[in-house]
Amino acid sequence: MMMTPVLPVLALVLSSASILLLRRPATAWGLADVPGGRKQHQGIVPLTGGLGVFIGFLLVQPLQPVPVGELLPLYVGLVLLVACGVIDDARDMRSTVKLGVQLLVAALMVLWGQRVLHHLGTFPGVGEVSLGWLAVPVSIVAVAGLINAINMMDGVDGLAGGSTLGVLGWLAFVASVQSQLSLLAVIVTLAAAVTGFLLFNLRHPWRSKASVFMGDAGSMALGFAIAWFVVELSQSERALVSPVAYGWLLALPVMDTLSLMCRRIRKGRSPLAADRDHLHHIFLRAGFTPGQTTLVLMLCVIGLGGVGVLFSLVGVPDILLLVGLAVVVVAHSLFVGRAWRTSKALRRLHAATLGSRLHQPAVPMVRLRKSARVGGWRRALALAGLYLMAGSLALEVRLTLAGAVLSVAAGMAAYPAFWRDAVRLPLFWVSLALSAFIALRLLAAGGLGANDANGWVLLAITGLASLPIAWWLAQFRLHWPWLVLTLLVGGGVAFMLHVDWPSLTPHAVRDPWVWGAPAQTGFLASVGLMAAFSLLFSGLQRLGTGWRPAYQVALGLLFAVPGMVILMATGYTTAWLAALAGLATFAVATPLLGRHQGYRLGRTGVGLVVGVLVVGVLSHQLLLRGGQSLVELLVQPLQALGLLLNDQPRLAQLLHPGMVERVTLWQQALQGWQGQWLLGTGRLVPADGELVAGYRAYHSQLASVAAGLGLVGLVGFAAAVAIPFYAIVWMAWRHAWHSAWALGLLSSGVAVMVMSLLSVPTRFPGPLAFMVLLTAAAQVAVFQRAALRQRGMAGVRHVGSSKVEAPT
Repeated sequence: MMMTPVLPVLALVLSSASILLLRRPATAWGLADVPGGRKQHQGIVPLTGGLGVFIGFLLVQPLQPVPVGELLPLYVGLVLLVACGVIDDARDMRSTVKLGVQLLVAALMVLWGQRVLHHLGTFPGVGEVSLGWLAVPVSIVAVAGLINAINMMDGVDGLAGGSTLGVLGWLAFVASVQSQLSLLAVIVTLAAAVTGFLLFNLRHPWRSKASVFMGDAGSMALGFAIAWFVVELSQSERALVSPVAYGWLLALPVMDTLSLMCRRIRKGRSPLAADRDHLHHIFLRAGFTPGQTTLVLMLCVIGLGGVGVLFSLVGVPDILLLVGLAVVVVAHSLFVGRAWRTSKALRRLHAATLGSRLHQPAVPMVRLRKSARVGGWRRALALAGLYLMAGSLALEVRLTLAGAVLSVAAGMAAYPAFWRDAVRLPLFWVSLALSAFIALRLLAAGGLGANDANGWVLLAITGLASLPIAWWLAQFRLHWPWLVLTLLVGGGVAFMLHVDWPSLTPHAVRDPWVWGAPAQTGFLASVGLMAAFSLLFSGLQRLGTGWRPAYQVALGLLFAVPGMVILMATGYTTAWLAALAGLATFAVATPLLGRHQGYRLGRTGVGLVVGVLVVGVLSHQLLLRGGQSLVELLVQPLQALGLLLNDQPRLAQLLHPGMVERVTLWQQALQGWQGQWLLGTGRLVPADGELVAGYRAYHSQLASVAAGLGLVGLVGFAAAVAIPFYAIVWMAWRHAWHSAWALGLLSSGVAVMVMSLLSVPTRFPGPLAFMVLLTAAAQVAVFQRAALRQRGMAGVRHVGSSKVEAPT
């Protein structure tokens, strides 16, 4: 059956027309919302939006290529709920009577429509979980609960309709994947009818306030329709998406409703009583406008739904989906349970992002002259590009490239200001000279063609391409924690999507390729581990001073422990060495950069966590490489190197073939460098006759630079690395930066340099994009150090544990 686009368009038109026609009689019928009490909107607003939605939806259903009798219980239930809602909107029906109608409609769906929740998923040691005789009562209660959850979301313009549209979008996607085309047609027409309502209810630049509200008639009926669709999709014989995934899709409204009901019961109030303690009210009290609140919560609903649906489709086990959902529930409970604290954080977030007055941090930023101050669309464009880069870095390189282009384009649009700040930096001229040298040297050797990936990679990581990104990062300091969190979450999502879950049996887990490409997964896991430990360190050193350090510790552990497990799973020795080098840098730099009172707790906490993780890993056999221990995995390459130095290549080949192959490539690079040690050969890869089987390059970024660009290239790269590293240490030493940022960048940078010495991480798009972003993050210190020195604030001194700035 092919779905025709005519019916959704017709539903949208009929819904919009019904809303327009019902405006005038709404006040006479009492279907209008008058401001007062907890209702703080302006003017009298009709409550006929939901009525218009279902007029448009139900009028097109007889035209659907679906037998009416098949969905008759759905249509009857919708009519009953719309009628109940209209009466409630006009006369304020008692909550117990309304609940009775909701239970009646739920019973019609379960008993008459035979849409029942039988299966809840498959879990280890239990198998498929079925409700059995509890299926009917549990289904009725669940449907009534979802009706109330959607109803309680209807507190801000566009929130209920926009969130419902996001849910319907994912349900339509699942229906199409499962080839349930009849149900898909019904879902799409309802989504179109809701879109017609949002034209009048959702705030946007051309509409400052809603001209119509949904009312209980619409919100309750939408909740019932969603419940019907979820049960039919999840219990179908064609089901490809686990029932647990739908918990993610409905998580936000359900969590908010359940937590609110529990708080009301604890206060001795009716769980169905109206108040202003919903999640969206917390955002409103924190300074978010109604339109911003709707946008944020809509994105949360869509994002959570995407996690559940996509992870389930790629085969993520139900137990992991359930554990993740439990983490979300706990986080939501802590958030709303401590609303008086979280509102402060939300208020700062709003001031830094969507507020009309940006919060200015204590440490000066790169300040632009008034005549060239950057703001408005250029600032928003750059910020969107940075978040897109951070979130998609391990997911989709094309999105990462798009984010980089947005940020660079915004910098070019602010060309005078960027040029004034960049041209006085020695790093800018070093990067410019190095890029020009690379381009000229490779062109002279016939490189830099469309297919010369190595040449373009080197140009990308010289620093010149990352300077505009660094310039914007220097002005978005309040976004750094959120960008790091976005980076970690994006990496976790990418890992979940790349793992071959159906093949992940107890025996197949020994195969590193089940977890994705070992080189790419190992690289991202090693540098992600550094970011997680920085987050953990930042929280531990201030633990007990508020709620934010506790959240940071929890997030640090949440990402650090899986990061260690992923490293263990890849069996990639280079990534282990990089991670160990990064952790060693972290341990050595901590007592030097973390000097004020309270940092001892941070060092002790990180030491304990690292010790527990390392001891746990060393005391167990790795699942990979035939059960070798971590020590054996790390020592064998060194043993093979020793055999090669002792002129025993055959034994070395038997012990570790990879080390023999890499040493061969390094020897070839050394020969090329010795032949033209000053300027290099201009070739970044071995000649065709010198290629080792399975290797397309020298398998070492440093070897490629030495052979292709000679001593000049090595010195240039050393300078491009040393200048930002020195600036990072300077900023942390002067306490112009929080030491956690400096430690995270230093340890991540060392891990990347080890990877660059032992492998070519840039042959994968994800690691290459990460290196560009890491380079930009390090260069932020150069911009901010120059800004501080220009203001005469280089003489920052410290008295005890406090910071005192010298007068400017």
